[in-house]
Amino acid sequence: MKPIAIFNTDTIPDALARSHGQYPDMFIKSLLAVNAGLQFARFDVNKQQYPTSLHDFSGVLITGSQSAAYDRDEWIAQLKERIKTMASNEIPIVGICFGHQIIHQALGGEVAKAPGGWCVGVHHNQLTPVATEFGAPGDSFALISSHQDQVVKLAPNAQILASTSNCPVAMTSVGDNILTFQGHPEFTRDYAKALMDKRRDAIGEPVYQAGVDSLDEPLHEMQVLQWMLNVFNRGQ
Repeated sequence: MKPIAIFNTDTIPDALARSHGQYPDMFIKSLLAVNAGLQFARFDVNKQQYPTSLHDFSGVLITGSQSAAYDRDEWIAQLKERIKTMASNEIPIVGICFGHQIIHQALGGEVAKAPGGWCVGVHHNQLTPVATEFGAPGDSFALISSHQDQVVKLAPNAQILASTSNCPVAMTSVGDNILTFQGHPEFTRDYAKALMDKRRDAIGEPVYQAGVDSLDEPLHEMQVLQWMLNVFNRGQ
């Protein structure tokens, strides 16, 4: 398999990174647990670092970020243009959290603050009737969430593959080469707890406590990671 290009969209503060790594580190560790033979290349697109060509990669993974997909930073505008080009060239793309949101924002959808505020902890994603490749309608999978924005308007040609009680657009596809998730298959429970602790005041005590309590629930991150790799297998 050709290497996966990880488009990193954030820099985790040293206090957290010392224990948990940066987002590319989390994805690499998680995906290697599914397939130990994988290779990766990291590009800090929040610092406008890009590969000269994507021909040598099986696809692109866009990480989460504390930035918003509707922010006006130059690097975000540049990433949106890259996403448009990759989509038109049918490059396999997987987007997680901010990655999920900015794909829709770039391709004609819309992202906004979630009406219900912060969404943290373990959430159950229920498959829709069009998600036949992933299971039967009503089947569900659990992932850790950590977001206050969400997709409120789909990109053209996108399909909703799964929803949660808090997030109607939780898993989507755009055509045959793009798969996105609002949840985080790369997050450990420890990192999710550390993030919630850091944002406790902003999240609000009831939501914070429910999120912390939910971390005891089972997760299905390995299943989701395999779905991600299935997309990249198309880029061989």
